[in-house]
Amino acid sequence: MNKSAILISTGKAALVSGLFVSAQWANAATIAVDCDAGKTIASVYATVKPGDTVLVSGTCKEQVSIPPEITRVTFDGQKKTTIVHPGGQQASPHAFYNRGKEIIIKGFTVTGGQDGIHLSGPASAVIDGNVVTKNSGRGIHIDKGSIARILNTTVEQSGGIGIDITGASYAYIGVYIPRVPALAPNTIRNNGGPGINIERTSGAWIVGNTISGNKQSGIEVHRNSQADVIGNTINGNGGDGISVSFNSGVNFDSEPRKDGPNQTTGGQNNAGAGVKCTLGGYIDGPLGTLNGTRGPKEFDRTCIVRAN
Repeated sequence: MNKSAILISTGKAALVSGLFVSAQWANAATIAVDCDAGKTIASVYATVKPGDTVLVSGTCKEQVSIPPEITRVTFDGQKKTTIVHPGGQQASPHAFYNRGKEIIIKGFTVTGGQDGIHLSGPASAVIDGNVVTKNSGRGIHIDKGSIARILNTTVEQSGGIGIDITGASYAYIGVYIPRVPALAPNTIRNNGGPGINIERTSGAWIVGNTISGNKQSGIEVHRNSQADVIGNTINGNGGDGISVSFNSGVNFDSEPRKDGPNQTTGGQNNAGAGVKCTLGGYIDGPLGTLNGTRGPKEFDRTCIVRAN
């Protein structure tokens, strides 16, 4: 076969592939699930296809468990749906357990689980416009190489950590991707542990959020992890505003973001230091007005500091 024939054949294959993908999206369906009428989210797993939207309404007293074979599906609670873990011997103790890829979870109130929303990986999801409240363990947990974008969401009153990122996972918290200037701020408040915990070679972009009233530090970064922390308000947490340790680091000024520095509102100091850096941690960039009852900063001799 000559070169021209190869190019024509390749072009036809690309065209057919593109038409096939377009046809898939053109056939995307909207599926209604009314939990108050006795339907369940689980009933759609066998038939839902990439591109579909599942519109959910009512109070869903079920443990939602998205299997790993489901991809590119939107689960939309329309800001009028509550998922309540029913307790007892369920498949998972978590209220919303996602192992799928490119899942969108939006418009739900999620309560009553050990974790409210749990990504077990490698999984990926956009968590947008939800209220995750009164779960006994963690509000949102991301593990095993998963990726989450957490936007416009309130995470509150969990028994432990508000947002937990571990096991080589990554989260964008308050920003969809760093190069897009628009913010989608979250509120992480009144949780029984730190507001946000990042550990075990994980990372995060944390931009423009309010992190307040958590019983431990506002943000903890440790165990060989890294975070870009920019333009957040961090108030009244029971530990430090931000704690960095165990060979981990925080950047307070990171391209391409142009957001302002982090701040602690006057009269709402954190109980520890504004920023604490110990045990081989590093910090880089402007400290802003982060503050605590022990002052704005507390660094031990092992901390690498390039702050101003």
